[in-house]
Amino acid sequence: MPVTIKDVARLAGVSPATVSLVLSGKGQVAEATRKKVLEAARKLGYRPNILARHLVKGKTNTVLLCAFIRGKKLSTFYGNLLNSLLTAVSAQGYYLQIVVKGEFYNGHPLDKREALLNIAHNRLFEGLIILSHWPVHYSEVSELVKEKFPFVVVNQRVEGDGVSYVDIDHYQGAKEAVAYLIKEGHRRIAHIRGPEDHRHAEERYRAYMDTLLEHGIELRKEYIASGNFRRLSGREAMEKLLKTNPLPTALFAANDKMAIGALQVAKERGVRVPEDLAIVGFDGIEAVKYTDPPIPTVEQPLEELGKEAAEILVDKIKGGEARKVVLPCRLKVWD
Repeated sequence: MPVTIKDVARLAGVSPATVSLVLSGKGQVAEATRKKVLEAARKLGYRPNILARHLVKGKTNTVLLCAFIRGKKLSTFYGNLLNSLLTAVSAQGYYLQIVVKGEFYNGHPLDKREALLNIAHNRLFEGLIILSHWPVHYSEVSELVKEKFPFVVVNQRVEGDGVSYVDIDHYQGAKEAVAYLIKEGHRRIAHIRGPEDHRHAEERYRAYMDTLLEHGIELRKEYIASGNFRRLSGREAMEKLLKTNPLPTALFAANDKMAIGALQVAKERGVRVPEDLAIVGFDGIEAVKYTDPPIPTVEQPLEELGKEAAEILVDKIKGGEARKVVLPCRLKVWD
């Protein structure tokens, strides 16, 4: 059994209140008594329960990241984002705990609203970071707003009073990628789009179409293939695109994994990259730096995303106002 303050008090021959005063460094305690208490604590190997002490004060210095993720393992992108959040939260002087929830809970579709409320009600955390593969709706966080529980939504926008979020400008980043290909002289530009139920994928797809139209380039449905953000879907999409006539001379993939899959198929079919087919991806994962050739990519500012989210959440914990931040992306073309 763990050693308690009462055990220390019994050995030192003082009251538990006196032990508490000595260990906390507060109040006036005789030097001889203080030494007896410290010696008793040392002999018994007493370690204070930091969490219990914080709970009594109503402060745990801990925030929770609740991630609603599709699939059984985290992608490289989510892994990098979680690392960014961990670093940023620690820099703010807080501990970070992480809970990952899938699409289903005990065989039933997960109710994000109920899950978030349960977290808020247990009061073991001072704030909440919400990361979700699926759209987060205001109705799912409205009770958190009413209860004034500090939270911030990361990598999504949730409009409504009292909601804080930090998102990335996926539309602007995708426009920059397609504009780069046009500037390089390409007019036959294909696109591997992401899942149709994914807002960021839809923003990148819309940016692709808008940028082509703005430059007077005809949209060709045969140049648009569907994927699911995984490498295999990029391979399958590239197989279909290589059957079009005339062949596209450039490809914008909605994420780097699909771009890598497309590159693999192109090389297997004897298509030279970038001479015959230029490829640009999205996300900025490290792997595209080491493909042959390296794939230009739209980098998401994950480090800044984590920093902004941590600062907003800590400010909310201290009574600050809700804030909404959208960060720009940057196209990276390897030398």
